[in-house]
Amino acid sequence: MFIYKTTVRLQDTDATGVIYFSQMQKLCLEAFEEKLKQGGFSLRSLIDSPYLLPIVHAEADYLSALRVDEEILIYVSVSKRGTSSFTLQYELYKEKTMECAGKASIVHVAVFKEGFKSTPIPECLLKILEELSMQACAAPSCPT
Repeated sequence: MFIYKTTVRLQDTDATGVIYFSQMQKLCLEAFEEKLKQGGFSLRSLIDSPYLLPIVHAEADYLSALRVDEEILIYVSVSKRGTSSFTLQYELYKEKTMECAGKASIVHVAVFKEGFKSTPIPECLLKILEELSMQACAAPSCPT
């Protein structure tokens, strides 16, 4: 598990100052990118590599409004891993109250750039996914 701390910015919200629905998933992807970076996985090297990690499925539950300037904690973990795909689970909490504000699930698949055929998840990424699967963390529990 990995915890990413961020703040809801004005650009993340609609005219009411509440996070716009798609921005929650954007923040989740930022959390994953940060974990990759901290794990020594260069996003530049991914762009230059022969493979990609497109998103093939995404879903989210919005449980409580996230507003401009709210600090949030995003808990990232791997909920499923196959040979060429993996599912990341995200739980978002308001840092001040630890109220669960939302949950998201995003599925990535490893594919070759040329022909978009699936390929096994690269070894350098497997290490990071293993860390996300194994690290114990006292995450609060989001309602289901």
